[in-house]
Parts: sequence; structure tokens; C-alpha cells
Amino acid sequence: MSRILVIDDEAALGENIQRMLREPGTTVCVCTDPVKGLAESLANPPDLVFLDMRMPGMSGEEVFARLHAAHSTLPIVFLTAFGSVESAVMAMRNGAFDYLQKPFKREDLLLVANRALAHVKLEREVEELKGRLEALGEADAAQSRSAVMLDQMEKSRRAAATDATVMILGESGTGKEVVARFIHEQSKRKGGPFVPVECSSMPGTLIESELFGYERGAFTGADKMKKGLIESADGGTLFLDEIGDLGVELQTRLFRFVEERAIRRLGGVSPVKVDCRILCATNQDLAAKIKDGSFREELFYRLSVVTVRLPALRERPEDIPHLARFFLERFSRRYGKSLTGSGRFYEALLHQRWPGNVRQLKNVMERLTALHPGGVLAPKDLEEDGPDVSPPNALAFLPWKDARDKYLARFESSYAQSVLARCGGNVSAAARDAGVDRKTFYALLKRDKEQQVGDSIPQPDGESVE
Repeated sequence: MSRILVIDDEAALGENIQRMLREPGTTVCVCTDPVKGLAESLANPPDLVFLDMRMPGMSGEEVFARLHAAHSTLPIVFLTAFGSVESAVMAMRNGAFDYLQKPFKREDLLLVANRALAHVKLEREVEELKGRLEALGEADAAQSRSAVMLDQMEKSRRAAATDATVMILGESGTGKEVVARFIHEQSKRKGGPFVPVECSSMPGTLIESELFGYERGAFTGADKMKKGLIESADGGTLFLDEIGDLGVELQTRLFRFVEERAIRRLGGVSPVKVDCRILCATNQDLAAKIKDGSFREELFYRLSVVTVRLPALRERPEDIPHLARFFLERFSRRYGKSLTGSGRFYEALLHQRWPGNVRQLKNVMERLTALHPGGVLAPKDLEEDGPDVSPPNALAFLPWKDARDKYLARFESSYAQSVLARCGGNVSAAARDAGVDRKTFYALLKRDKEQQVGDSIPQPDGESVE
């Protein structure tokens, strides 16, 4: 139900507007006293205000100034005579939604009212989405100030209005699932389920039954029918994360589902129709996988009707301090802390490497917030956070390629060990947090040790350290 308030000292005009806007789902109230109209609007803001520019007792400009200061998103439309149009235009520059010049036609009144109410509805939907995403800890992408990132988010928003499949590309930690949820929440399927599937975390022996489900008796232990993840996404969105990790045989079955929008459960005969939107994501080079035969080309083109490419955090440095502040505020509320960052602290963040992208920045800010007693964060707090991955001076005596390999190996190992410690030694949980599969995570843990086997770094004095 939309509530419209008309504040105009001419009772006849107010009643006329009330009659012209009388529609199902809309309530129109008229107030001829600007002081009472202001008080009512401040206490119980309507969805839209029509405000006369010239009234005895209090001018429309004064009512607007006080009302706009208290409720800046409330759309206010000025009703103005010919001689005060210039004042109405000036008010629009200060935040008024629009103006109507008296006398006006019913179609003009309806047009501006519908525009204003549509604006209100959109603002509420955006705020609701932000709230839901923040509750999930997933408001990161919406906080971007990068032109590149905002361009990709706008592309995602346009794609959301359709049912086209979307391929989201980007390094681990850039926010691929955040964007997938954003697309779902902006689509006509937002009332349906959002079903994420981590293709890299499920063993090959289980992923087929998890995706497609099975009938009773399909295999030993299948004592009842089970719906798969694809079927559970009916009416909503299916998000296939790290699609590049799917085996070729499963890719074939998935391609058939994408083409026919129907599945057969394991052990089943009859097809089951599934109406869902498909979103995919990967941090892998699918073009290279297509070339070596590990990813089906026809499936790639079917899944990438729209492609969204998320930039790494190093490619949008303007987002680093902005996101850091956002996370600091969020975690300060969560942990009951009063914590801010100094200018030098945010400057120090810009000089850090962020191979884990937004996920790594988020984890660092949470760890700092949890451990800091309160007050102001300084660069030294960042230096004390986590393992030191800065290259030792000894690397300067190696060829560039060898020095780079050793530096990256040390970082990867220390990063993996830190994540593993934070997850209490649970390798599966640590791999999920790092955005890689278990095999890759184990390789990261061993990376530095492998580099050190039979290797030595020459020192300035001619000695070597094994």
C-alpha cells in the first residue's frame, strides 16, 4: 500500500489531486496546514509528498528543507505557479524529486506520481538486498568504487533481468559467489532457492549422485529416492562454482541438462523437468582446458552466454581502503569493539600484496579486529599480523626467476599454514576458505619445502645457507 500526502493550503486543489490519484493500493491524504503536514511527515513519513511552493504560515521551501534533512530519500514533488518555477528548479538541485506547474493535467500528475513511487520501490529493494547480503557476509562486491568492477556489476544487473546462463571468471577471492547471489537477488527468480554447488569439493564418486540425485535401489545403500542439487534448484538458481573441476563424463551429462532442462536420476528411467537459472564460476583458464581436451567446448559456449570478468584486487587498488573500512566497521560491530584505522594504516594496506584478493583482505581485517584491544589501527599492527612474507635480502643475489619462485613458494606455504591454523587443522575447511581443492592446498603447504630441497641461497660474504 502506497501512502501519498498532499500539503497545500488550497483545499479544493488537494481534494482534486486526491480524486485523480485514487487507485487500488494507494492512499492519498490532504493537509492544508503546512506546519501540521510537516509534523505528520516527520513522525510518519509517507511514500510521496506533493508540496505547494507558496503557503501562509510556512513556505514550501522551509517544509522541504526540514523534511529533506530528516528523510533524504523521501521523494517530494513541488506544486508551483508560473512565477515560482525558478524556485522549484532550485529545490530540485537541492534534492527535490520533481515539480508540477499549475494548472496540470491528470496524465502529468499520474506520470510523476508513478515515477516517484517506482523510485521508492527500487530504493527499498536495493536496501533490502544490501541487508540480506550483509547478513550473509556477502556485501563485498556492492562496496566497490572501481570503474572496472562497477562496470561488471552493471553487466551482471542487466543479465539478471534475463534467464541467460552467466559464466563468472576471476581469481580465487574476487567475489564470484557474491556476484552470483547478486544476479539471483536481482532476477525474477529471487523468491526461489539459490543452490550453490562446489564442484571442486565433492569427490568424483559422489558428485554425480549429489548433482542428479538417485532412485531407491539405484545402488547399495540407496534405500529411498533422493533429489539432487540440480532438482532442488527448481524455480530458482543453480550456481556451479569451479565448473572447471568437473570431469569430462559429468560435463557430458551437464550439457544434456543445459540443452533439455531435464535430468534422469541415477537408476531412473523417466526424465524430470527442472526449471532453473544456471550460473557458473571458475578461476581456471577454460580456453586452455578446452585445448587440452579436459573441458568440452560446446558446454563452455552454452554456459557462457554472458561472461562477467571480475578484476583482481591489485587491479582495483582504489577499493582496498574502502573495503578495509567496510570490513572494519562490520567486524567492530560483531565483536563489540571501538576500532578505527589511521590514514597511514590504510596507506600501508595499498603496499601489501593481496593474492587472496577480497577474501584475504576480509580475513586480515577480521583477525585484526578480533585481536586488537581497541582504538586506532596503525601500520605496525599490519606488520604484526600473520607471517612475514616479505622477500629476504638474500633473494637479491639470485637470478630474477629463481628469486621470484622462492618468494612465491614461501608466501604460498606461509599463507596455507595460516589458513590451516585458523581452521583448526581441518584441511577441507582450509581449502574451502582458500578457494582451492584439497590437492592444490596440500601442494601449497609443501611448496616452500620443495623449493628448499638441495637448494642454497648465496650470501653476501660468500657463504651459503642450506
